[in-house]
Amino acid sequence: MITLFILFIVGLGLLAGTASVLLALIWYLLLAIGRWRMFEKMGVAGWKGLIPVYADYILYGRCWQSLFFWISLAAAIVSGLGGNREHPGFLISVAGTLGAVLDAVLSWKVSRAFGHGILFTLGLILLNPIFTLYLGFGPDVYRGPQ
Repeated sequence: MITLFILFIVGLGLLAGTASVLLALIWYLLLAIGRWRMFEKMGVAGWKGLIPVYADYILYGRCWQSLFFWISLAAAIVSGLGGNREHPGFLISVAGTLGAVLDAVLSWKVSRAFGHGILFTLGLILLNPIFTLYLGFGPDVYRGPQ
């Protein structure tokens, strides 16, 4: 009986792991489809939206300034260095905070570039693939940096 219970628990664990991987894959595919169309609306080849770092570089350049992409990239590298989990270090903490702030401002800039406001910005921050799909397939027109 205990063996059956252990097999049941292991099976639930495998099922949960498979489901989470499947959800992550669906989440990424939604983001990729939305970004492809969004980039086409911005006058950029859609396939460029599928290349992770390069797509962010283009997005910063088309909706804000490319300089902030490099600052965000440097902040991500510094914050990724890690350190002690209990005491990550001041520089690593500042870099992580700076990266999060720059990502939030980029969401604001993307929202403004397509004619939306703060509520849409919050949607881009919290449910990025869904709101990116809306930008890609919705009636919005790219207006350039605002």
